[in-house]
Parts: sequence; C-alpha cells; structure tokens
Amino acid sequence: MTLSELLYALLGTALSLMVFSYLLGDNLFFGIAMYILVGMTAGYAAAVLITKVILPMLINPLAELPATSALLGLVPLLLSILLIWMFFKKSARISGIALGFLGGVLAAFAVVGVTRGTLTPQLLSIVDAFDPALMTQAGYPNWMNIFSAFLMLFGVLAVLFVFHHREKFQTLSSGSQTWLDGLTGAGQVFIGITFGALFVGLFSSGLTALIFSVSQIIDFIKLWL
Repeated sequence: MTLSELLYALLGTALSLMVFSYLLGDNLFFGIAMYILVGMTAGYAAAVLITKVILPMLINPLAELPATSALLGLVPLLLSILLIWMFFKKSARISGIALGFLGGVLAAFAVVGVTRGTLTPQLLSIVDAFDPALMTQAGYPNWMNIFSAFLMLFGVLAVLFVFHHREKFQTLSSGSQTWLDGLTGAGQVFIGITFGALFVGLFSSGLTALIFSVSQIIDFIKLWL
C-alpha cells in the first residue's frame, strides 16, 4: 500500500466513523462530516459548471467576436449578469426576466422528459398489453395476460382518479359517492405499493453502500492486526 492509498484509507475510515457517531446522537464529529460532504459537493458542482458550461459555452465563444456564435453567446452572458444583479439588489425586477427564462426552460425540459421518458412508454405498455396476440395462446384465451392487462388499466385509472379534484362529485348521489370512494381507495393502494417499492429500492441501495463502507473499514483494520 502506497502512502497516498494509506492516507485515503485513513481519511475514509475517519469520516465513516464520524458519520457512524450519529448513532450516539447529534454531535460535533457528525456535524463536521456533514459540512465536509456539503462543501465537497458544492465545490465539485462549481468545478463542473465552470469547466463544462461557463468556460466552453459562455467565455470561449466571446473570443470569436463578431462571429454569429459569439453574438449568440452574449444572450446567456446578459442573463447571467441579471442573475448576479439579483444578489446585490433584490428589489430589482429586471432580474425576474432571467429567472422567468430559466424557469420556463427547466419546465419545458421537465415536461418533455416526463412525456417522452415516462408517460408515453407507460401508455404504450398499457396499449401493448391488450395486443390480441398476447390475449390468446394456442387458440385459447390466455387468462393470465388478460387479467394482468385489465389490472394494469384499472390501476392507472384508479391512481389518476386519486389526483382528480373530488369536490366536483359532491352533488352526486350517495351510491355514486360510495363507488367513487372505493375507486379512490383502490388508487391509494396502488400508490402505497409504488412508494413501498421505491422505499425498498432506496433502502437496499443505502444498505449496500453501508456494507461496502463497513467492509472497507474492517479490511483496513485487518492490515494492522
């Protein structure tokens, strides 16, 4: 083991023990570890933004003035100046132009990403589940696929109904309200199952990271025994 590897191992072990000290309660060592984590994360994010965004997309194109690409680079430069101006004069409404532009772009990317990456594939999977080729097997109905398709459709409709504004149904009869309450309850069951699966995934990921950290500490201690 080289000197640098030894120092990295000592630092990693110390930070891991400082984080584990939270089991004894909130203390100084845990706070120091959290500050180090936040500081390194912020520093890494700033370094990535400077080297991958600001320099190649904002500063370097200005050296090519009066080319068209350089003139287009003046637009993000102006928006950046407006954002910086907000820190010196919070009452300046002109900085809202940059914030509105940024929010609009982020919202557009989010809508397009959700639509193309999540909503459309899920809708297509529901439509594909009702493919006649999947509904039959050797000339007979495939009841398992039929049940899965209708269960999937029912789950989607029930979950969508949970997020619907239920005040619109206050004028319906009591029988209809009971049926709607049942549909809403079924949707909540599907949502609970989804959140449970997500929690299990996050918990298993965290547990894997914990086991890896503990194994590294044990291996490092074994070197000195």
